[in-house]
Amino acid sequence: MLRRFVLRDQVPDILRDVILDVQWDASMLHALSGLTEVKISVNELAWHLGLPFWSDNGVPFQVCPRDVRADPDRYHDQWARTLASDLSFPLHARVDEGGRVVILDGVHRLLKATVFDEELMNVRLVSDEDLYAICAR
Repeated sequence: MLRRFVLRDQVPDILRDVILDVQWDASMLHALSGLTEVKISVNELAWHLGLPFWSDNGVPFQVCPRDVRADPDRYHDQWARTLASDLSFPLHARVDEGGRVVILDGVHRLLKATVFDEELMNVRLVSDEDLYAICAR
């Protein structure tokens, strides 16, 4: 049986179709081999930047990446993570039922790409089977 995402009850409605409702393992995600890698426009992914993925003062789902860029002094920790992120490492994403590319791992890298005016990002596409393989049980 798959383990439910521990913060599932706190996920705001705007993130319900974005964040998986099961626990998954980032190290297992990064270890997946044979994933299709594509270049995707930063503009196509930019919708993620307006979503409250990040916590503020220990409260989850409070801060959007755009907030961090607009006020890096206030959100120093997230800004530091953004600047430290490695743009040579691809994002990991899935394609939802509507055909939209949804980032699983790499929102800090996406934000950094906007800061440095990158036009394209390397994205590894994760299939439903791969998602199942990385889910915690």
